[in-house]
Amino acid sequence: MSADTTPRHPIRVVARRTGLTPATIRAWERRYQAVEPIRSEGGQRLYSDTDLARLETLRRLTEMGRSISSVASLDPEEAVALLVEDRAAAVAAGQPLTHTDRLQNWTDEAYALTLAMDDDGLEGVLWRAFTTLGAPRFLESVAGSLLHRIGEGWAAGDLSPAQEHLASDVVDRVLAEIVDRAIVAPDGPRLVVGTLPDERHGLGARLVCAAAALEGWTVKYLGPDLPPDEIASAARKLEADAVAISVVTTELVPAATRGLTRLRDLLPARVHLLVGGNAAGLLEPARLPAGVKVLTALDALRTLSSSARLTRV
Repeated sequence: MSADTTPRHPIRVVARRTGLTPATIRAWERRYQAVEPIRSEGGQRLYSDTDLARLETLRRLTEMGRSISSVASLDPEEAVALLVEDRAAAVAAGQPLTHTDRLQNWTDEAYALTLAMDDDGLEGVLWRAFTTLGAPRFLESVAGSLLHRIGEGWAAGDLSPAQEHLASDVVDRVLAEIVDRAIVAPDGPRLVVGTLPDERHGLGARLVCAAAALEGWTVKYLGPDLPPDEIASAARKLEADAVAISVVTTELVPAATRGLTRLRDLLPARVHLLVGGNAAGLLEPARLPAGVKVLTALDALRTLSSSARLTRV
């Protein structure tokens, strides 16, 4: 099972993340079958990431004035679409949204358009969010959130292959254009980005490319599914100051650990080796070689950019 559908969160964690009380979660589960957690050997309720996302959507729907009994049976696509509709109506009526809600609204609308397979609408929403929020906030809070939502939907079976491919193509175009628009200093640090063998999801890598370009890096995207030797060879030819690897697929984490170890051995000591992506947090630090940095946020590239410039001087 993927991490997205694996029951691993106790009810206290779910309450903290969703803003619901444990009593409310239990009531929604018992009366309306809103989610169906499993029980651990000790009888503890355990919830998955998919359960978390569903409970948060249902909470937001009830905050918009709907009863839990009327929305608990909706499938994920219907629930998200209804939330987008309710928020649009609230904005039209002049009801202010909080800062968090405004960011969430962009992501919800983009995901609803993904489900509707409206590629023109999706691209339009992404560019409006980019223009409204500015590049850094757009990448972290909208593009990154949307990619995570798409990954969850794919893992849970809520997205069809056609929907996932359509959204991936649109997001890829937008992120590639952001890189093309970026103004890069001639003496800026150089970054090579790609994924290791069998990791065919390249959008996380594209997100890193866009964030790095906006921080002044000269970026070369190699694409997905490359052996460490090829990545290291490209980094040497391009005189890269850093290599960034995206790890998205949970099942590939053990192989990624081996690939990162091989890549670290092949790269010059001065070259930073970075790793990010939805599954990067599952990498065990004790198994990673020294000198591998796990990116926890895109803005970490700003600090590394300054460090790389100093190294090259």
